[in-house]
This record gives sequence, C-alpha cells and structure tokens, in this order.
Amino acid sequence: MPLTDDIRDLIEHETSQAQALLRDLATALPKSVEAHMLLAQSHLRRLEFSQAIIHYRETLAIEPKNDEALRSVGFCLLAMGDYEGSLAAFQQAFSVSSGAGALRFIALLFHRLGRVEEAIQTYERLLANAQPTSAEISPSLQGLAAALRDAGRPIDADHHIRHLIERFRREPMSLASGLVNRNNSDDFHEWSPLADKSRLAEMLTARKAVDPAGRFPESFVLPADRAALEAFAKGPDAPALYIVKPIRGSGGQGISVTADVAAALDQSDVVVQRYIDRPYLIEGRKGHCRIYCLIASADPLRAYVYSEGIVRIAPEPYDPSPDSGGGAAMHVTNTALHLGHPGLSISQDPQQDDVGAIRSLSALLRRMTADGLDGGAAFGEIKALVEWHVRMLAAHGLFARQAASSPPRGFAPKLFGLDVLIDAEGHPWLIEMQRTPAARGAPLVEKINGEMYLTCFRMGHFPLIDDATPPDLLAALRSDDGARRRRAAELEYAARGKFVLLDL
Repeated sequence: MPLTDDIRDLIEHETSQAQALLRDLATALPKSVEAHMLLAQSHLRRLEFSQAIIHYRETLAIEPKNDEALRSVGFCLLAMGDYEGSLAAFQQAFSVSSGAGALRFIALLFHRLGRVEEAIQTYERLLANAQPTSAEISPSLQGLAAALRDAGRPIDADHHIRHLIERFRREPMSLASGLVNRNNSDDFHEWSPLADKSRLAEMLTARKAVDPAGRFPESFVLPADRAALEAFAKGPDAPALYIVKPIRGSGGQGISVTADVAAALDQSDVVVQRYIDRPYLIEGRKGHCRIYCLIASADPLRAYVYSEGIVRIAPEPYDPSPDSGGGAAMHVTNTALHLGHPGLSISQDPQQDDVGAIRSLSALLRRMTADGLDGGAAFGEIKALVEWHVRMLAAHGLFARQAASSPPRGFAPKLFGLDVLIDAEGHPWLIEMQRTPAARGAPLVEKINGEMYLTCFRMGHFPLIDDATPPDLLAALRSDDGARRRRAAELEYAARGKFVLLDL
C-alpha cells in the first residue's frame, strides 16, 4: 500500500507522532521498504543516528542493493564519527550505483582519515567523469583544493580554486548557499549533540558556573534535574513564568509557557528554563534575534560573528499577566509556527527591514537607540555573548578534538546560529543554538542570508599565489604550510565583509 506525503510532512513537523505511526506500519508491513525507510528517516530527522541505522539496515535486509539506504548508513556513521565504518558503507554504495555522491564522500573520508593522496585521486576521478551539471562538482573542487594544500601542492590547489571561483561567478548564490549547507551537513560529528537542547543546556549551565559573564537563563533537564528545579522554584530568584521545550524540538514546535512549575515537573524529555518575562518589545510584541557565527579555523581557533541578523516577532501583543490568556502566538517568536495567523504580517519587499514579523538586526538596533537604549552597546554585548559561547565550546574540547581527528583542512568552515533575546534593559540573553540554521525564508531572510553566504564563500576560497606574489613569499608558500595557513588567514580577513572577528 502506498504511503502518502502526509507522513513525510508529519516526520518534518511532528516527529514523535510520525515515529509511533511508522513503527506500527513497519510491524504490520515487515517487507515494506518504504515503511522501514521512512521510519529510519524519522530518526534521522531527530539526529538519532544509531536508531536510524537499525532501520536502514532493516531496509537492506529486504533490498540489499538499495542505494539510498546504503548511503544513509554511511552518512549516519560519518555523523557519529565512525570514519572507517562510513567509508566502508559509501564504498559499498558506490559498488552498487557508481554514484558521484557516494564517491565524493569516499574522497572526503580518505582526507579525514589522513589518506590524502587517495583523497586526491578519488576527487580527480570524480571530476573527470562527472556530468557538467552534477551537484557534486563544486564541493569536490573545494575538497580537492583542501587535500592538495594538505599535500603541500599549493599551485595545483590554486588551479582548482580558480575553477571553483569561475563557477561561483556564473551562479554565485546557488553555489555559495549549496557549499555552506554541504559543509554544515558534513561537519565534525560533535556538533550534532548540540542540537539536543538538553545537552546544550547542561554544557551552558556548567560553563556559567565557572564563567558567569554569559547571560543564559537558568535551565533544567527533566527528569534528571527535577529536584534542582523544585528547589529553584522555592528560592528567592524563582521567576513568575517558565518556558518548557522538547529536547529535540525545532521551529517552536511543542513549546509552552506556564506559571505552574508543578505542571512542568511532571514532564520528561524537556528543558525547563526561567522565562525572560521583560523582553524588549517591538511595537508591543516580543521578538528574538538570529545571530550567526562562523568558525573559520579550529586550530588555531579563529571565529567571527556576523554584524547583521534576522529578528522574528510574535504575531500577538505581549502581555505576561496570568489573566491575559496569551498562548504560543504571544510567547513563541518562531514565525514558521504561526503561518496563517491573522496577526502575522511578512513583507515581500526585501528592502523593507523594519516592518512586519521579520526584520533585520540592524533595524532592531536602530529602533533600540530611538527608544533611548544603546543599540551599538547591545551589539557589543551580543558579540561578547557569542565569544562566551565559543569559549565554552573550546573549553569543552570540541575544537581540539576536531583538529586532532584529521589533517588541517579536513573540515570546511562551520556556520551556526544562536537565538538571542534582548531584554527590556537592552541586554542580550542566549536562548538556543542552531547547528544548521535554515537558509531559506521570507524575502528579507534570503537577502540577509544571501549576502552572508556570498561572504562565506569569498572568505574560504581564494588562490594563495598569483602573478604579483613576491618571490620570497612565493618560496615560503611553496615550502612551508605555516606560511600557507597565515596567508589564508590574511586573505580570509580581507574578505570578511560584515563578519566581525571574535576576541578569543
């Protein structure tokens, strides 16, 4: 029996419900490839990689040459940090289909495993045989150039970088956004657990205990922190309201706000946070800022914050009083959750950055200044908050482990998002992190993200050597990887656009 698109939509928006339905369906239809694949995809949607692998392998037991299932097993193992297992899975997938996508992952894995010459040969094989319109060409040119630089062949690397830049000039937006999204998907596996709100809350709470400079609301993971939450609710700093979030929720799904801590205490697999009940209001409505951070290098650690961003505003006026009757449309600012709400107005003119439910960060800062606050100081505090967050990741060892896991250029730069709430005094609070922030959206979102993605490309892709390179620098770039890395950092900084270097 065919499965409908409704189930795929359910996986995207109500994953737990979809999983329960699909488990029953896979039990009822044990030979259904589609049922097992969709069940696997529902786990992949929640970044539950080990569970996804179980169901992909159930698919392969039914259909051993299912190319999508083979590649998905490889991707899950990559996301879990099992490079050898992932390599074997992609090699098996390539033996079945000879697909360019599997071959690119084989090259990527050779590079990360330190088998740099095999990576180069595999990328060259892919590029020699790929169709001119293949989506694998641009990431393969990027990967080949990185492997050649790690192999000490900067002139050969520059040849492929120039080819990539020519492709970028023909299709700048699609190429730049495609590379950012690929790089985020193929990032170091320790970024994935940070998408789990409980894991992130534990890390941020621990960091705040040793470095209290970062503003992050008190957070409790249930059921583990039930006793701590009970004690907090009885203490002198107990808030009037709490916000309750599913640990793997996204897009504002499943969030609730309550004054009754007892109701929160009865829940499991949620994060309960002190609710910031005095936010800065935009025309009487609550909003939050999406702030972008770019990790350009793990070793040495080099990172930037983007000085523009996106502000999303709730569709109903804010009134936190107990008798206001306000629900998600007042408290939750994720505009995707409120599509169809009569109070949600989204401008279709990307030049309008201070109207409707989606605005620019710069418009918000201007408005704050007009309201008697200091928008410039607020951005300075946002930058400091991003620095605090990146220092936390560094103290946790993420960047050191990434650097130790592969040759220097085995990983591309990493772009991630932070959701920040500005309070009534103009101070930013870190609310959540988005490991792979969405690229698409309203016209203003695409304008802001588009400019940022173009900048990301320019910061990461440039020849190190040209006809004007002085002889002494040319000699150093040919022979000394330290010189190559210093030169790359200089060129990256020169192309930074609206990115601001963090003080780490």
